[in-house]
Amino acid sequence: MLELVLSDEAISPRVELLDGPRVRLTISASENIAQGLDLCRTELLYAVETALVNLLEVESAPARIFVRSPNLNEVIATVDPEVIYGSQAIVRP
Repeated sequence: MLELVLSDEAISPRVELLDGPRVRLTISASENIAQGLDLCRTELLYAVETALVNLLEVESAPARIFVRSPNLNEVIATVDPEVIYGSQAIVRP
């Protein structure tokens, strides 16, 4: 999952690799998003690649299922299937 954080306090774009297959990109709310992406392109690509490797090979990133409400406007549940069903519940390519 790629999380985009727009902040008035961000001076320069910042990329963080979080637990699980999550990458957080923080950029200034007043900055052009394309320009912000260009400034941190290398770090962002590395973080996304590492998150995918963690998910697919290292298995250190827990899988998540997002269940949306019928109107598709809100996530109504987030479940880690490995906790509920065991490691056989996660399908990996």
